[in-house]
Amino acid sequence: MVNMSRVSLFTRLYISIAMAVVISATVTFIVIDDYFIQSDIEEFVKHTDSVYQDLLSAFEAAPNKENQSLSNYQYNSEEIEVHWLPLSEDFACTTCEYLGSVGSVLIYTSDMYEFIAVYTLEEYKLIIKFIDNESEEDQQPKIIANYDLDDLAPFILLFTVLTSIGFTIYWPVRTMQKQINQLIETQKDFGSGNMKARSNHKLTKPLNKLADSFNTMADSITNTVNENQIFAQAVPHEVRTPLSRIQLATGLLSQNCDDDFQKELLHNIDTYIDDIDELISQIVAFSKLNDKNNKEDYDYYQSINFVAFIHSRIRALKPSKKLNIELIADESIEITTNPIYMRLLIDNLIKNAMAYAQNEISISINSFENEITFCVEDDGPGIPNQNYKTIFMPFSRLDKSRSRKTGGLGLGLSITKAACNKMNGDISVINNHIGGAKFTCTFNKKVT
Repeated sequence: MVNMSRVSLFTRLYISIAMAVVISATVTFIVIDDYFIQSDIEEFVKHTDSVYQDLLSAFEAAPNKENQSLSNYQYNSEEIEVHWLPLSEDFACTTCEYLGSVGSVLIYTSDMYEFIAVYTLEEYKLIIKFIDNESEEDQQPKIIANYDLDDLAPFILLFTVLTSIGFTIYWPVRTMQKQINQLIETQKDFGSGNMKARSNHKLTKPLNKLADSFNTMADSITNTVNENQIFAQAVPHEVRTPLSRIQLATGLLSQNCDDDFQKELLHNIDTYIDDIDELISQIVAFSKLNDKNNKEDYDYYQSINFVAFIHSRIRALKPSKKLNIELIADESIEITTNPIYMRLLIDNLIKNAMAYAQNEISISINSFENEITFCVEDDGPGIPNQNYKTIFMPFSRLDKSRSRKTGGLGLGLSITKAACNKMNGDISVINNHIGGAKFTCTFNKKVT
């Protein structure tokens, strides 16, 4: 059985309209059918009344009616058959259906679709039974077989009315459905990153109000995003200038300082400045990755040898000699992608592994028909299950430390996920068989 809650609103609406039209047509046909039956009954009774009056008139006009019986009078017609019964005999017809009465005349119908009219003559102790004597072929059923063009007129009118009602209801509903689908597509387009997507405000009421509300919301979001992007890019630039001056000042002070304790403090200041500078670089990178309007240095793709690219990044990161980094991959694997996105993804995953690994880092690449998976594993402490998603949030860390060794700066994995999204890929994390973290990136060989 179909779960109607899973059926769209408009599908249910169309089904309801169709059912309403069918039910209305059925009821109307039943009413019309009863109307024609009643009309035929009244016509038949008028005919039998006429015959009945003729028989009585003929009897009354007879000169010696006192010596005659009314039952001796017969009526010869191809349309009506007359039967005389004594009043003492009950009229019984096991195959007849009682339809009702017209005045004192009882009306029945036989299994042959014949109308039967029964007249009771108390004065003469007789019952007269009139039977509609038309052929069975003409009675299948009479009310339908004998229709002329005038008889079909109500049905034609009914069909026209129901068709008009159906189209009158369908077109506005169909128009509304199209407009709602347009709103949905606009929302999807805006949600996918097209900040210029707007709804057509010239829609049918009240959908135009919904479109205006969406456009107002989209304008507000776009302005907020643009302001945040400007802020994220302007602040690092403004901060770097005083940092450079501080670093210059600490360098001059350290040259003229003979106190070891003061030199250590100055060295720590340099370290903090390096941390801030790295944080600024990550903020700028993260901001550019999330800027939908920024195309600078991010709008070109090229085919690269995946393994050679990873080797070059490992050398650039200069891992500790005590760490054993194992790369398992086919040397011929190539991928068409944006090298800037790929560099950000690989660098941050390897940096994260270097920060937590004890001795081993394993990097593997698996190529399928149209898909490549890139995995980075370490033998560190791993990640609690409840933190699998939160670690990709900006400035989210699993410990309270702010050391460069373990705490990091809180943007590395966020940049990784953003870069993976830019390549239409997917990233996930689990703990491997030895308890360390295993990050898996999946994307197509050709990213466009």
